[in-house]
Amino acid sequence: MTLIQTVLVAAEAGPDAGRTIESHRGELLSDGLLSNERLVAVFRTPADAVRAAAALVDVDEKAMMRAGLDVGELAVALDVAERICTAAEPGQALVSDAVAHLAGREVADLLRPAGGVRVPDLRRTVTVFAAGNSWHQPSERRATTVVIADDQELLRAGFRVIIDAEPDLRVVGEAGDGWTAIDVVRRRHPDVVLMDIRMPGLDGLHAAETILGDPELKSAIVMLTTFDVQRYVYDALRLGASGFLLKDAPAERLLDAIRVAAAGEALLAPTITRRLVERFAATARPLNPVDREQLASLTARELEVLSLIARGHSNAEIAAELVLGENTVKTHVGRVFAKLHLRDRTQAVIVAYETGLVVPGPENV
Repeated sequence: MTLIQTVLVAAEAGPDAGRTIESHRGELLSDGLLSNERLVAVFRTPADAVRAAAALVDVDEKAMMRAGLDVGELAVALDVAERICTAAEPGQALVSDAVAHLAGREVADLLRPAGGVRVPDLRRTVTVFAAGNSWHQPSERRATTVVIADDQELLRAGFRVIIDAEPDLRVVGEAGDGWTAIDVVRRRHPDVVLMDIRMPGLDGLHAAETILGDPELKSAIVMLTTFDVQRYVYDALRLGASGFLLKDAPAERLLDAIRVAAAGEALLAPTITRRLVERFAATARPLNPVDREQLASLTARELEVLSLIARGHSNAEIAAELVLGENTVKTHVGRVFAKLHLRDRTQAVIVAYETGLVVPGPENV
């Protein structure tokens, strides 16, 4: 008969981790089973293991402890638990679906779905749950959550220090390539993603396209680069990114960009976007009947509003131009966004030019 055991693997655990594990009826394994200086323990029941993992996260979150839990024959469970631990974010314990199922209702209040984890060297995605009391503790003021995606580890570390020093901001994940960025965003559902344009494997533009195209994800994306390349800016905005930021921007600008994006606003003023779009819209893609069909659902008044948005007009300016109340203009703008599935005014500018509603010319300069 195969012995089924629940195995916990923890990395960066604090000095009291051993006592925490023992207090939940866990047994530390010998040094011979440790790898990469990781703490390994087995438990009598899956529920005990989940409680221990949750306790470790709550106690050692500042130490950025990571943990993974799996259940099964010792050698296999240990291997999978180690890989899940590697996939976990700092301050996070991930529990495989098998452990969550076996632990049952006893620990349901400690678990929340965390999506799937791409486990290196395994030919499958492991469905996981995040364990920890901190997930369920209400706060008076919810912090804006951020994921940093950049292939430079030192830059990610620097950004994390700057962001986590702000009381209203919190980094909840990091990624070194596009595929990992998508995986982390699907698991953590951050408010804002700082996405590097150039990354190995899948670049930032394609990762952003996948994230912004997923109806289950509501994250705003701010693109990062070391180069002020206008073509990149245009492509990012066209996908629905909230804006663009150079990596050498001052810390204050980085923090402002996160807050602006989290509020649902664009980082580039419509007038700046308009000038940029005029440079690229004509060559972005050949105009065809399908492009114009996007506008078929708009009323004549909504088309007028969209064309004025594309020229960089504010709601107050549109109201004055069309002799309407500003609240009426806000209603028209909202309907335009809803019908065309737009995230913000920046995308509205791009749609207006790419569909030919507004044509670049001297009158638009």
